[in-house]
Amino acid sequence: MGSLFRCFLIAFISCGMLNLQLESVRGAEVRPFGVVVRADQGRVSEANASNGATVYPGDSLDTGSGGELRVTIGKGQVYLLSSSAANLGQRGDVLRAAVVHGTVGFSSLTAQQFELDTPEGIIHAAQGLAAFGQVTLTGPKELTVSAYSGTLLLERNDQKLEIQAGQSYDVALVPDPAAQGPAGVKSAYNDKLVWKLIVIGGAALAGYFLWRHFSESPSDPR
Repeated sequence: MGSLFRCFLIAFISCGMLNLQLESVRGAEVRPFGVVVRADQGRVSEANASNGATVYPGDSLDTGSGGELRVTIGKGQVYLLSSSAANLGQRGDVLRAAVVHGTVGFSSLTAQQFELDTPEGIIHAAQGLAAFGQVTLTGPKELTVSAYSGTLLLERNDQKLEIQAGQSYDVALVPDPAAQGPAGVKSAYNDKLVWKLIVIGGAALAGYFLWRHFSESPSDPR
């Protein structure tokens, strides 16, 4: 009887140790998204953001009117301008920010490190090289995407749009003519994008000055 009890106890302890090891492995898989390096009227999830705070996939970021929030990822940065919000996530080893509203951009990051998730598609650096650019949601199915350094790539299903350094595009989903309803009923949208090249301005211009600041200030990580 004593021998049976000892066997049961050993098996119980072994299972407990195995569970602890599994939990340790799961915890090791969740790496930090980055560290806050500038917080002006910014929030991380439900807390006011502060310099040095660590953020993780699953956190949300947002800024108030006139605010700004910057987070370092390795040698690059992700930033939110005034009245903006994004939800942080992870796809494999790639960190991702899903843009909720406003303007979100990134600097000195490759497609293997980071991407922006928008209603119109995924935006990331192209050609395996680091880039700097940003996205502003201008409507439920519309956005403006700007590249300041390197090339950005917008992908939605089989459609691809390359945005070269110095270019800015208005991008929108196409209303579906076959889904037009009676007056007052909002049109449905199909899965196709349309875009046009525009002159960089507004929030995109603000992003350009941020890029100049990132590039020229030795005290800021790039």
